[in-house]
Amino acid sequence: MRKFLIKLFIVTVITLIADRVLALIVGHFYKTTTTADEYKLNQVTYKLKAPVIFMGSSRCHHHYVPSIISDTLKTDVYNAGLWGMRNIYFQYSLLSNIVENYTPKTIILEIHPIDYLHTPFSDIETMGVLTPFIGYSSGCDEVLKKAKLYNKTSLSHLYRYNSLFPNIIAGNIAQRSNPADKGLKPLIGQLDIKSGDIKPEKFPYPVDEEKLRYLQLFVNVCKQKKIQLIFIFSPMYAVEKRSSLFIIPNKIALKNNIPFINHYYLEGITGHAEYFFDYGHLNSEGAKKYSSIVASELKQYFKKKSTSVATFH
Repeated sequence: MRKFLIKLFIVTVITLIADRVLALIVGHFYKTTTTADEYKLNQVTYKLKAPVIFMGSSRCHHHYVPSIISDTLKTDVYNAGLWGMRNIYFQYSLLSNIVENYTPKTIILEIHPIDYLHTPFSDIETMGVLTPFIGYSSGCDEVLKKAKLYNKTSLSHLYRYNSLFPNIIAGNIAQRSNPADKGLKPLIGQLDIKSGDIKPEKFPYPVDEEKLRYLQLFVNVCKQKKIQLIFIFSPMYAVEKRSSLFIIPNKIALKNNIPFINHYYLEGITGHAEYFFDYGHLNSEGAKKYSSIVASELKQYFKKKSTSVATFH
């Protein structure tokens, strides 16, 4: 029995050492990969210094052109949005990592119903891509623990990269991200409106109290770090005339004195298929047109910090 325990101990130690060594190697290539998700997460976490950051899920990722907005605001702008259902759990965790590196002056958060409603396929499972950053910030670690990803990825460091191997390899073989885009991922193509009736996307889901708590935590971090926070909602192709989608974010904005620029319906873009890739995402031309509009509207918040909350359009 004693010999067996000794052998088991030796095997365990060798396994843990091998795990750590391999994780260091894979971690190095993770930091040099150019695949969109991994490249952007590394840039945002370790290298970003832009005074103005746009954050959010895919609608942020595709809608805000940093070069256009930067030219108007006369300051560096980065689009830290990421495609997929990157809800408030992810955004809070990413913000926690960002402020470990530096403190931006302004964050514009593209708000979405997945940030405050109990929508399908948008719970805490979106946190998986942040396991390589375990130990970097207490906020990110907290959510990884909540997602039950922290313990097993603490035991096996290599497991942190388990689902990322194809992206790590592909992004080190070929250049897959353009640093000049400053995080933007333009969508090329135009919405095909010949495929039947177009109805506004609806979200008949209950309020998610835990998401609301993390949305307030996001606000609190910005307050503590004296970061100017602005909520924004970009245009949809088809909209409801009387939508209740914005009751909750409007209340949060009012409560915390946060401007809320709501472009759910935006004249000249909403309903114009030539500016949309699909019903919820602008294409490249739409993003350019919209970014010019947003840049002009944001100028007022950069002259002096506004104490009033923007009204809905």
